[in-house]
Amino acid sequence: MYFPYLRGKQFELLALREIAPRLGSSGRVMPIIEPVRAPADSGLDRCLTSLVNYSVGFVLVVNPNVGELQSRTIPGVLAEYIADRDQEESWNIGVIIEEGTDVGSLLQSYIEAVGTGRTLTLIHKSLAVSGENVPAVENGFRRGFDVVSDDIKSRHLRSLTSKADRGVTLHDGFVPEKRNANYIGRQETTFNEDHLYYKDEGWFGFGDYLTIGAEFSEGGFSPRAVAIHWTYEPAVGKPIMIRSFTSESNGDVSNVGGKFLEAAGKLVAFLNAHNIQTDAANIMRSHVFNHTYPGLGVVKKLSILNHLQMMSEILSR
Repeated sequence: MYFPYLRGKQFELLALREIAPRLGSSGRVMPIIEPVRAPADSGLDRCLTSLVNYSVGFVLVVNPNVGELQSRTIPGVLAEYIADRDQEESWNIGVIIEEGTDVGSLLQSYIEAVGTGRTLTLIHKSLAVSGENVPAVENGFRRGFDVVSDDIKSRHLRSLTSKADRGVTLHDGFVPEKRNANYIGRQETTFNEDHLYYKDEGWFGFGDYLTIGAEFSEGGFSPRAVAIHWTYEPAVGKPIMIRSFTSESNGDVSNVGGKFLEAAGKLVAFLNAHNIQTDAANIMRSHVFNHTYPGLGVVKKLSILNHLQMMSEILSR
């Protein structure tokens, strides 16, 4: 089972809406969504409605640690949003546990905001104030998954993750640069190989932060360089690799569309050389052929769509 971790930004939510029919037919992908803006302002409700309509399971995080809703408890706007939803909908609710988290206070906030009727997933990004607080979650909650950042020693959470239908390892395979121009000349790197070994290592599933990475950025500025990040599978049974395709005329912030076509031209040459035929790859080919620029948000969305389709197809074999 694959658990892609996304923030609730506009084009990430749009990507999930577009690929929901494919994910629903696969049945092997469960997105984790960490909202960064109020549901009414972000398209979150339309995204979740689409996932429900196509029978795509998901985990909605209710104590975001980035963005406008960042909170160590459950923000009121999310509590009200969940309270208005039909309890019969099989939503999986996630709470983040990180360094400094008071698990007892967090769970009390969860009970007040959500109750105990929905399935609870814990997302362990680091160890809490007191590790022994975590097993107490077994009592009185409908338990879902334990998603564990792979930089945490799993022995600290063995009492939870040892259950064969619960533990999920979460890996960040994207290494960011401070400036897009720094991706020029960067060689492809291994993005993730957990799909090959997660079952052998005792995990129920695995996840990643797609081609966005765990580091959160609001964005919204004109770049000097355009970089397109693309994952691919070199061959069946091999690790997933990631490449960055970067523009060359990066002296100033002008002509972003032209910079996109420079980067996309490199990408399309690569796609053709490796016969990569995802839906997003073919849309990129169309933009290069027609010399059209869809905007950087759409470029990000296409990168996400490519990764989600690839992972869905790998797990469907």
